[in-house]
Amino acid sequence: MTFEHLPTIAPKVLYTWNGFDFTITMLSTCIVTAALIVFAAVVRIFFIPRWNKDFRRTSVLRLFIEWAVGMFDVNSEDLTEEYSGVVGAAYFGCSAFIMFGILIELLGLRSPLSDLNCNIVLGMVTFFAVLIIGFMKKRAKRLAHYAAVIPLVTDCVVPFSMALRLFGSVFSGFLIMDIVYMTPLRNVLPVFLAPIFTLFHALMQAYIFMFLSMNFINEAIE
Repeated sequence: MTFEHLPTIAPKVLYTWNGFDFTITMLSTCIVTAALIVFAAVVRIFFIPRWNKDFRRTSVLRLFIEWAVGMFDVNSEDLTEEYSGVVGAAYFGCSAFIMFGILIELLGLRSPLSDLNCNIVLGMVTFFAVLIIGFMKKRAKRLAHYAAVIPLVTDCVVPFSMALRLFGSVFSGFLIMDIVYMTPLRNVLPVFLAPIFTLFHALMQAYIFMFLSMNFINEAIE
């Protein structure tokens, strides 16, 4: 087994135009974003009207969506109080991107979350959510909170700590699956291991990001 062909931290550049590098993770980001938009539109236009007409009609898709929405509603109401409507919807979208962004590895593409830049953007979402909601809730008291150095540094570190945690988790999972494909059982083992490992990893990372973010917001409004 050799490790020469393992992926590097810097994503592969597909082409360069006027000094701008378009990488494989940018391609994955575009695919995941487009897939989520299409999926949301299809569910809203074709499925939800039928579900509203017949509440007894059940399906795996309906049960999964109701479970996911219910989980986000409960957590956002418990942790973010009157801001739960906005926070729950925002982090449902972020978590959906994380989940499908990891699941795209099953198609042989590199996850957008294995690019540190993507994770920093997600971390900044939480940073601005904490900043804005904290000021909306406490106003002047929130400014006094930043009079001390430690709270200021702590809040500024939030986006980078979340970005590095998510990047490390996703990139290490990506490396593990690449190593599995290099073993003597590469024609058999990935068939069983890849779907289970990737699905579990996607759900876990999406939930952890949501839970940590809402806890940071909860600390800001307490």
